[in-house]
Amino acid sequence: MRKFVISLLMILLALPTLGANFKRGKIIEVSNIQGDLYASGEELIVKGIQGDVLFFGRKARLWDVDGGVFFLGEKLVLKGSVARSVRFLGRALEAGGKIHGDILFAGQELRIEREAEVNGEIYAAGDELDLFGKVAGRVNLGGNEVILGGTFLSDVKVKAHRIIFLPDAKIQGNLEYWAPGEIEVPEGTVAGKITFHRYSGKKVQKKAEKEIKEEKKAEKHGKRGFFLSGAWFKVSWFISSLVLGYIFLFLFPAAVKKFREEMLEKPLKALLLGAAEVVAFAIIILLFFVLVYTWMVSVFAIPVFLMGLYLAKLLAALAVGSTILRWIFKKEISPWLSYPLGLILITIIGIIPYIGWLLCLILRLWGFGAFLYRIKI
Repeated sequence: MRKFVISLLMILLALPTLGANFKRGKIIEVSNIQGDLYASGEELIVKGIQGDVLFFGRKARLWDVDGGVFFLGEKLVLKGSVARSVRFLGRALEAGGKIHGDILFAGQELRIEREAEVNGEIYAAGDELDLFGKVAGRVNLGGNEVILGGTFLSDVKVKAHRIIFLPDAKIQGNLEYWAPGEIEVPEGTVAGKITFHRYSGKKVQKKAEKEIKEEKKAEKHGKRGFFLSGAWFKVSWFISSLVLGYIFLFLFPAAVKKFREEMLEKPLKALLLGAAEVVAFAIIILLFFVLVYTWMVSVFAIPVFLMGLYLAKLLAALAVGSTILRWIFKKEISPWLSYPLGLILITIIGIIPYIGWLLCLILRLWGFGAFLYRIKI
């Protein structure tokens, strides 16, 4: 099993690099190349590529990319066309061509030129966001200043301190915006519904949080106060964990017994293995996200990884309960009795101030290591 998983991971990681071009230098200039391009340096100039571009450096200018773009640096200028999505993390992005996929932007300045066309969606967070081109998909923007002067065929959501609509701006879908005050949208700009939410930064947020706390305090003795507090969530979590644990005990009694034995007989080994595997899984998921062909794998890998950590906590509860009952009665007690006791103890540990979260993390790693060791990963 372990060899199969390792081989599969190696194949998935290697697939994007087959036939790829690797470049490194101060100024990199390429044109009309086949395959993906992985580059790092001061400046990258690409004129025509039949593949994806992944660049780490200061600035890049790209023309006609028959693939996707992943950029980490200072400034990226796009001309011509991009066949897939653009993922940007840096300072400034200027898009002046046709982008057939989405734009994911996190930086300072985003500018979609008037001649630009985006067939996908735009998700952008930055200081200054200027959109003048044509966007077919949904637009979600968050920043300090947002200028809308293009044509938007779908819904637009904006959260900013300052929002400016130019005369050429047209939104064929709905507009939902958050701003310090309601703005006057020119008549005929929005074809759909306009929804306004007041937003004025941290002061409003703190005031809202204070009101919620006062409301909870005033109603803490009533039924509503019970649901508003975190007690109902903790009770629900405990009941669901108890039921799920009993389901595992019923369906996989032999496997659960082996997991418990591994945790109790080799606790340090299980803990260290769990910590190492968590770091390894996190790195692998990050690589899947960065690599252009395999980033979708991370969408499925992350829920599986979180489910593994959740299961690890259930195994830790079983081991803790077994240890306590064995110490009290000097003999092995049924897991059907030790499991709820361990779950109660872990719940109590979790609410200890300052160190509760750390102790729960250690318990999760303990269970995660035993689980992975027994399934031979």
